[in-house]
Amino acid sequence: MNKSLVLCIISLFVVMGLIALPVQAQVNSGDFGLILNGGVGAGSSMYGVVLNTSNNSTSTLGVGPGKSFNAGFMANFSLIAIHSQLYYVTLTDLEWDQDVSGTETKFKTEGSGHFLTWDGTVGIKALTEEGDMGYTHIYVGFRIWKATREEDTKTLNGVSNPSYPPVKQEMVGNGFIVGIRDFSTLPLGPVALALQTGLWLYKAPLSTLKQNDTEINTTADQNIGFGFEIGGGLAFEDLGLAAIVGLRMDVQATKIKYFNVIDAVAGAGYAQFFFAVSKEFGF
Repeated sequence: MNKSLVLCIISLFVVMGLIALPVQAQVNSGDFGLILNGGVGAGSSMYGVVLNTSNNSTSTLGVGPGKSFNAGFMANFSLIAIHSQLYYVTLTDLEWDQDVSGTETKFKTEGSGHFLTWDGTVGIKALTEEGDMGYTHIYVGFRIWKATREEDTKTLNGVSNPSYPPVKQEMVGNGFIVGIRDFSTLPLGPVALALQTGLWLYKAPLSTLKQNDTEINTTADQNIGFGFEIGGGLAFEDLGLAAIVGLRMDVQATKIKYFNVIDAVAGAGYAQFFFAVSKEFGF
C-alpha cells in the first residue's frame, strides 16, 4: 500500500480520536494542561545536493509535489511547557534548472522518499485565560531531521533515462531550534474564530550523507533553517477543540565540502497547505 495513503489514514484516525476525547475541565483553568494535535497537508517539497563544480555552474534544490502529516503534543504545568512535534513530508518527482557554463539545462528525476523532522522543546505557555483556548508559546529545544530519496529515472532536457540500479541518498542532521507560536480566539457565541501563527529558526547541520548505503565524507561549514505557519479556523472552546487550515513552510540548507573537497549545498524543505485539529484539556 502507498505510504502516503497509509499516513493519511493514520492521521484521519488521530483526528477522529481527538474529536471523540471527552473534556476534563475548562481549558486553561488549572495548573496542568495538555494539547494534542494532528493534521494532514499537500503542497510542494524540496530536496537536493547541489555541487559547485565550477565558477560558471549554478543550480537549485529540486522541487516537486509532496504530501504531509504531523502529530504532536504540548503539556504544561503553570507557565512551564514541554512540546513534541513530528512532521513527515513525501519526496516524489523533483525538477530544477541548472545553468552550466551559460547554458540553461532542465533536469527532472522521478523517485520516492521523505523528509522528516522531530522537535523536542521546553518553554513557557503564557497569556492564557480560564475558558479561553488562546495562548502564546515561546520555546527552545532540539531538532532532528532526516531526508531519504531513491531516484528511478532522470530526465535531461526532455530525454529520460532509467537509473539502474536506482540511486539512493540519505541525509541526517540535528541541532537546536528556537521559536514562538501564538493561538488567538475571538468568541462569536457558541464558536470562536481562531488564528494560529508561528515562526522558528534552527541550526541543525548535516551530520551524515549516504549514497547507496555508503557514507560519503563531508565537512559541514554553515547551516541555517527557518520556518513559519499561518492559519485560521474555528474553535469550540467549551469542547477544547479547534480546526485550522493554513500554510506551513520549513526549509534548511547546509554548506558542505563534498568528499571534503568539492563545495556543495545539501538541503530539504517543504511548503504545505494543511488541515489540523487540536484537542485541549484542563486539569
